[in-house]
Amino acid sequence: MPLGSIYDVSGKTFDFVVIGGGTAGLAVAARLSEDSDVSVLVLEAGAANLDDPLILIPAMFGVAINNPHYDWAFQTVPQETLDGRSLFWPRGKTLGGSSAINYFPFHRPPKSDIDAFEKLGNPGWNWDLLKKYYNKSTGFIPPLEKSELITYNLEECNGEGPLKYSYPLSFSGFEKPYREALKSIGIDRVEDPLMGKTKGTWISPISIHPKDRTRSYAANMYYTPNADRKNLTVLISAHVAKVELEKSPDGIATATGVRFIYDGKSHSALVRKEVVLSAGAIMSPQILELSGIGDEDILQNAGIEVQVELPGVGANVQEHICKGTTFEVRTEVQDQFTSFESVRDPVERERQRELFKQGKGTSRLAPSCMTFLPLSSVSPEAENIHRDLKESIKAGIDANRYTSGLQKQYKLQLEYIEQDHPNCEVIFAQGFTTSPRTLEPGKMYVSMVSFLNHPFSRGTIHIKSNNPLDPPAIDPHYFEEKYDLSLFVEILKFNRRLVQQEPLKSLLTGKEINPGLEVNTDEDIAKYLKDNFSTTYHTAGSCSMLPLEDGGVVDPKLKVYHTTNIRVADISIIPLHIGAHTHATAYAIGELAADIMKGKV
Repeated sequence: MPLGSIYDVSGKTFDFVVIGGGTAGLAVAARLSEDSDVSVLVLEAGAANLDDPLILIPAMFGVAINNPHYDWAFQTVPQETLDGRSLFWPRGKTLGGSSAINYFPFHRPPKSDIDAFEKLGNPGWNWDLLKKYYNKSTGFIPPLEKSELITYNLEECNGEGPLKYSYPLSFSGFEKPYREALKSIGIDRVEDPLMGKTKGTWISPISIHPKDRTRSYAANMYYTPNADRKNLTVLISAHVAKVELEKSPDGIATATGVRFIYDGKSHSALVRKEVVLSAGAIMSPQILELSGIGDEDILQNAGIEVQVELPGVGANVQEHICKGTTFEVRTEVQDQFTSFESVRDPVERERQRELFKQGKGTSRLAPSCMTFLPLSSVSPEAENIHRDLKESIKAGIDANRYTSGLQKQYKLQLEYIEQDHPNCEVIFAQGFTTSPRTLEPGKMYVSMVSFLNHPFSRGTIHIKSNNPLDPPAIDPHYFEEKYDLSLFVEILKFNRRLVQQEPLKSLLTGKEINPGLEVNTDEDIAKYLKDNFSTTYHTAGSCSMLPLEDGGVVDPKLKVYHTTNIRVADISIIPLHIGAHTHATAYAIGELAADIMKGKV
């Protein structure tokens, strides 16, 4: 059926209620509603924004961020380790969630990162299982034009799933010299990065449909084709306040409904079978806590009656962070290349929109040139950094600073570093992406963006009050483990060394815009990064799938501990962060969750 009305929902009973019509939530709902004998309700706090050019046209990427019609625009609490700095954390507030406003890279993590889920106490959660759901969620479309820059295994990645993806429609010209510069220092291309081997450099697929040249995302790929199903109801502008619970004498809770706010008034939808939380890593723990499920002290301080004592809710938060280094391109070679500089001007951006409809212009580009490396390939100081990290972790264990569950995660992270698993990421961006200095009109730039993907620091996300309209307190605890900052510094230094390699060196003037060559000591680089880095919107871990004794929130069937019928299906369940942008994994989790609920897994 078309989008539902409040009259279709308030006081009505549904077999399944999915909280959050985002990336994973719409995947869950679409699969559950394949069974015409069950009724499925999706409650989405944002607007529908279907057929919205700000979402669909790739050249508009980034424009919706910090726009309240599309973005929750969260802020972290001030960070002591950053001298009181608070960071902006955007998240999609629209049908389709963050898949509607993200930056398109669409790929999978290394096999070892998924196998880590099983090693941490989740039987069956390994690469072989998730690979099936990466494929089930996606339909790969080979690029319309062949390029020596990309390789893929059509037999392995040509799924028939809803989410269509391909490779960039064109390239800037910088990709080949960048790749050759990497090769000169021993870093090779990866022929088939979607099959669990990501160490090296490669072009990432993107979530842009190559035929109509528009964003491929949860709303237009999972919802729109199924909108006429009579057993699927989607209510937008419905802000969930809590899951309504009944407790048995032995303390086990059962969801009986979901209370939500619509047009300023409180309503409830009743549930016959299960509630699925797919509100994302920021709001899924918030909703659990508002419902009385969480750490006793947090709940009581917020004036919430404790229904289920579950201390892991909102803990174990891990987030990717990034910051770029920008270099000026030589004037005499600019006409050989294409960059994103042109879309910064509003008039030129509009012209590029029109060119894109014709299959032309800079809008055919995408930031997709990826490199994933182990610490040993990034830094000549790798051995010393690793030694200092092990000593620091041992000291923390001796001081009883870490829980037993966190110690298990650290043990695995240390093993992966020793085994040279990739834990550093660099994206080559065709344009000016950094701060604080701004670009000079008429100039062309390239940027090397450094990513920290496997932090040792752990944060929290908790409610501040019992008001569901209050955003939660997001406290990432950035750089509380010193290793994180040390590694971040080394990745930036690696990028500086890389631009000194031919043939990349000959294309650049030698002028570094940000941070600037005057920032040259480790202390100066660290200060630049602390003052200027940003989140990459990949929060995980806040409802971790771990054994209960290790701080878990959900079991391997994604069911919240001490409940009979509440599951979580989004990337908040990831117990140890992955070395990949999380878009594709969110869909895979949604698909797998639906099959778990159908009894197929």
